[in-house]
Amino acid sequence: MPSFTPKELEILEKYVTNPRGTIFAVHGLSGIIGPAYARYSRARGSFLETFLKEFLKEGKLDALKAREVIERILVAYGDDSVGELEGGHVSFEEISVLATKEIQDRRIGGSPIEQSTRYVVYDQKDSEGRFRYARPAEIMRSKHAKAYEKLMDDLFSAYAALVEPMQEFFRARKPLDSAEYDIRGIGKKQKLSDLSGDKEIKAFKLTHKFDLRTKTCDTIRVLLPASVRTNVGMFGNGRFYQNLLTHLYSHELEEMRDIAKKAHAELNQIMPVFVKRAKPNEYVLQTKKRMKRIAGKLFAGVMPRRNSQSVLLLPREIEEVGRIGSSEGSKELMTRYEEVFEVNMIAQMLFPYLSHPISQIRDAVRALSPSKREEILLAYYGDRATRRDRPGRALEYGYDLTFELEADFGSYRDLERHRMLTQERQLLSPHIAFVVPEELKEAGFEENVCVLKERSAALYDEIAADLGREVAQYAALFGFHIRWIMGMNDREAMHLLELRTVPQGHPSYRDVCQKMHKEILKKRAKWRGEAMKFVDYNDYYWSRADSEARQRVKEKVLEEKYEEVGRVIYSTKERKTQTER
Repeated sequence: MPSFTPKELEILEKYVTNPRGTIFAVHGLSGIIGPAYARYSRARGSFLETFLKEFLKEGKLDALKAREVIERILVAYGDDSVGELEGGHVSFEEISVLATKEIQDRRIGGSPIEQSTRYVVYDQKDSEGRFRYARPAEIMRSKHAKAYEKLMDDLFSAYAALVEPMQEFFRARKPLDSAEYDIRGIGKKQKLSDLSGDKEIKAFKLTHKFDLRTKTCDTIRVLLPASVRTNVGMFGNGRFYQNLLTHLYSHELEEMRDIAKKAHAELNQIMPVFVKRAKPNEYVLQTKKRMKRIAGKLFAGVMPRRNSQSVLLLPREIEEVGRIGSSEGSKELMTRYEEVFEVNMIAQMLFPYLSHPISQIRDAVRALSPSKREEILLAYYGDRATRRDRPGRALEYGYDLTFELEADFGSYRDLERHRMLTQERQLLSPHIAFVVPEELKEAGFEENVCVLKERSAALYDEIAADLGREVAQYAALFGFHIRWIMGMNDREAMHLLELRTVPQGHPSYRDVCQKMHKEILKKRAKWRGEAMKFVDYNDYYWSRADSEARQRVKEKVLEEKYEEVGRVIYSTKERKTQTER
């Protein structure tokens, strides 16, 4: 344990919680903490000794010296992991939902929180009196601009017009006087007539209001387009931000490149060295072009076939090899296994560039000659100039639990955020399915919704034919289904399926996760599915009701706590005043 002078301890107390101990937290060193830790990993002394010696000058942070150390560590040492020791918060506001997916896809090293379409009503307009949707440059300078704005305005107007009627629909289904919530937090629900205190009555009415509003949002969000503007808060480390910026700079949509440019300017103010290398990646750009060309050529004129089910646990290589029989020797079986694995991985490489189910892609790859398969492999790996030219996530293929999923885009957004797994999605389109919620049908709005759905699909096709499928996604609705692959191990499956089937979860993604669990029970050792014992199969029509009631209980406890704190503070001040008198 090093010893410090009183003056040194006084200085250190500004930056660490316990300079006299061997365990302490560090604060107030944004932009420097990463290099400080990196330098101390190669120094003989403690963190505090290294910090005093190399980062302070006359008791103050030496910005120039800190910058020099950062540069030396990153340039001379080439240690990318240093970027994981430095972090920062960035807000990405008024960006499209499509952009949020590109940001959240980076997954490792970043923790996002996104404005929720389940709790926020998107009927508001901006300062210019316009609805909150992105106006992508590619579309706005094309012949589709007027049709796009007309469709978007009509979608948002229809969405806004449904807010009150649907709340009234749910109000009739769950009147205030017959509603029940555990407002007191005693494990037993109460009706409004059971309550007497003004605070309890107010809490009950507030819970009922939020209960109906979230149910309304859950129902009508099928009409929101992928262009809807939203906000994302992000905490990430330096390596995450560098990878994120590089990805966005290398994207074919202008919105993504614009976000990269703006975010880079802000990150330069808090961690400039850690995002210094962020720039468009020619390797990534060329790989995408090659794969898109190969996929388009291979499936030219081939219509996607429909899956028999929306949630499918894909067969493992060992199962496909086993169909051959056990008469072959071990060497022949291993060769066959490697061939099946190769086919499946190549199919995974092609998947994001197509709109076909993975089984259809595998069938097509299986029919290719070895030279054609090699052509795809070489195109995907590309010409790597440095170790940082890394191929895509198809190389993560090989999980024992690999699902092909189809669900509405709104539900995909909730499941996509999970980070400890592999996901690959296809582009959002109107060509898989669209399911009108039963409540909209019962309330008499099915025809209106279907008309808007058809208009969205028609404009999508027109934009896709002219400008490409990537930009056409802006015109697609949350209610359209998207297809994606999700691979994971049992531990992540347990976390995902138990978390996303909790009562307050959206009914649509709860259904997806329940089906995933059933697939595991059916196609894997039964104990693996049974170990996930908190997967909830109950039906919760009012999915947010109990959660909202618990929120009122927590608010009551906090209110009482701070009322007590206020009384103590007031009493202390009163006694002090009387003493002074």
